[in-house]
Amino acid sequence: MQVIILCGGLGTRLKTVVNDVPKPMAPIGTHPFLELKLEQLKQYNVDKIVLATGYKQELIQEYFGNEYKGIKIEYSLNNLDLGTGGAIKKALEHIDTQEAMVMNGDVYSEIDLDKMYTQHKNSNYIMTMAVKPLNHFDRYSYAVIEGTKMLDFRDKEPTEFGYINIGCYIVNKNIFDGLDLPKNFTFEADYLAPYVKSRPHGVFIYNGYFVDIGIPQDYYAFIEYFESKK
Repeated sequence: MQVIILCGGLGTRLKTVVNDVPKPMAPIGTHPFLELKLEQLKQYNVDKIVLATGYKQELIQEYFGNEYKGIKIEYSLNNLDLGTGGAIKKALEHIDTQEAMVMNGDVYSEIDLDKMYTQHKNSNYIMTMAVKPLNHFDRYSYAVIEGTKMLDFRDKEPTEFGYINIGCYIVNKNIFDGLDLPKNFTFEADYLAPYVKSRPHGVFIYNGYFVDIGIPQDYYAFIEYFESKK
């Protein structure tokens, strides 16, 4: 398994509490958040991690170097604001397999990646997105689903119930082939929303712990959660 982690965001909403490092390097005890994600990946058969970096990318490179506990690390350096879609497209140039796991660098969950990977491999989907059922939200984009098939994808809007996108995908390496996309584009608004109905996309339903550390209250809540698990 080869994994892309998106680490290029500015982390604007978190700057009141973490303002001197990229958001994935936000400290959780004595370790950066990103290291906890890499530690999770060590449980699986991962042979390469591609870190798609941007803001203060040198801090990430200096900390992790080219290897993490036997897993090769490569960097997809985004000197321009490519957006999440552009960053994924560029990082896929580093991938040697037919598909790649893609993760947001500011999200933590406890998904069984082997089960998700197996479900994707046994499907005909060009992409499988991890989703979590949730009531009463307005902060997250979400999928309209039927079984494991994604029927529609909708941006952030007040919603009574939906299957929210939790920032973990398996994408086929050729997912963007033949599409007229700009160099700078977002994965959700510019790719998923317009193309999900015309191309085969799937979902992996997950109902466990999930947090996006992008706002201070959730960042502090994750610190408490992490400390409670020690």
